[in-house]
Amino acid sequence: MRHYEIVFLVHPDQSDQTSAILTKISLLVTDGGGLVHRSENIGTRRLAYPIQDQFKASYGLLNIESDQKTIDEIKDSFKYNDTIIRELIMLARKAHKDPSALVTQTKEDNEKQSYEEEKQKKYEDEKLSRERAYKARSASEEVTIKPKEQEVNNKIIEPKEEPKEEPKEEETVKTEDTDSSVKEDK
Repeated sequence: MRHYEIVFLVHPDQSDQTSAILTKISLLVTDGGGLVHRSENIGTRRLAYPIQDQFKASYGLLNIESDQKTIDEIKDSFKYNDTIIRELIMLARKAHKDPSALVTQTKEDNEKQSYEEEKQKKYEDEKLSRERAYKARSASEEVTIKPKEQEVNNKIIEPKEEPKEEPKEEETVKTEDTDSSVKEDK
């Protein structure tokens, strides 16, 4: 018996069937006399490039020890399953039992995403509390402004008279000087 690693991508609309496909393949392997060393439902991840106009897919990973007859049955089941958009069956040198790099990366990405969502929620909460505080302050300022407005409204405001323009003193002085100089010459 040989060691194989099987990776398959499930259409994102039917991602809930990933675990069912994993159990079906596991049953095929165990019924054929093989062993399942690792079975992982990695979850939905973004694809590097679109496959059948899909940008995300649900990943499934199996490390098995089986004979060629069982592998052929698995290939046939993939061939006639419309939910699987891509599959890969590779020969492995040894059995892998530890969690895969994809699973650990997905967990880290989910933690990072949840941290960023938490951070965004805190920012929105702080923004909302600042807005409430601003509204409360502006409401209290309106209360203090309203009595002043009432005082202004209660007073009778007389229109201010515009000052009349008086002739400038410099001009009158100059005219007197010019008149006196003219009179003296005569």
